[in-house]
Amino acid sequence: MEKSWYLFPLTLCTALLIFTGVSRLSHRLSTSGPPDEMANAVLLFHGLMDNYKTMEIMAGKIERDFPGTYTHSIKLYPDRLSLISLPVQSENLIKYIEKLNLHGPITFIGHSQGALVGRHALQNWDNHNITKFISLAGPHMGVTKVPPIKGSIGLGGYENFLNDTIAEICYNAAGQEISLCNLWNDPTKQTMYKKNNKFLSSSLCQTQRKKCKGQSDNLLKIEKMVLIGGPQDGTVYPFESTLFGYFDKNWSIVPRQNQTFYKDLGLKKLDKSNRIVECIKEGVEHVQFAFNDDVYNDCVKPHIG
Repeated sequence: MEKSWYLFPLTLCTALLIFTGVSRLSHRLSTSGPPDEMANAVLLFHGLMDNYKTMEIMAGKIERDFPGTYTHSIKLYPDRLSLISLPVQSENLIKYIEKLNLHGPITFIGHSQGALVGRHALQNWDNHNITKFISLAGPHMGVTKVPPIKGSIGLGGYENFLNDTIAEICYNAAGQEISLCNLWNDPTKQTMYKKNNKFLSSSLCQTQRKKCKGQSDNLLKIEKMVLIGGPQDGTVYPFESTLFGYFDKNWSIVPRQNQTFYKDLGLKKLDKSNRIVECIKEGVEHVQFAFNDDVYNDCVKPHIG
């Protein structure tokens, strides 16, 4: 019986791999850039299983409150295409922004997975002109542990079984072709994580150390990093991942200041120069960070312009 349980997630994984492989071939960049003389720009990137229309809500608020500011909701990887591997998304995000031909300072706003892809892109983009990076519930340390399903009484060890299954699927070359697996960071399987999840671990200077200096230099070019999250997120687990905090092997939260990469990635310098701003919002669920009025007014608006 136990073996049969593995057939569903493995079949699902295979189907997603086929889908993303086909999607890579059919996907094309779509841009509609502003005139070259535009001085200030705000780019917004959606999260997993979402699309540019969601971020247009916040774009509209910015245009209302900051007349003359150019906004653009990025039209990459909508809906199921967001399952394409994050290294591919990051590479094409750079190309997409370059095609916009923006010469002035850019404020980048990413929601959820879009924030993580955005950070990875700017860390690996030597000539970027992103001056402000605003992360809306971005899982910068990844996610772990399947949250309990309401009404799942009687399912016994369901959550633990799924967690073990996901680790087996994600921590191999095939699994890493899916964005969900690029996010998986099991604190009890760090050897497997660092060996197989190159996207997330290298973006945190935990592996591929030769790339770390360049990534840090590019990250330190920004004037401000705004990290937005909240304990009622419900999707990013733990929510402290939005602040570069995470579980240790004993499931205790380690804040970013005590993470091994804190200095190497450049976060320590950003903190020391008061360039990291945290905005914690109570009572906001994960999807709501993209359009919640309080999130915009308290956490985003003060850092635009």
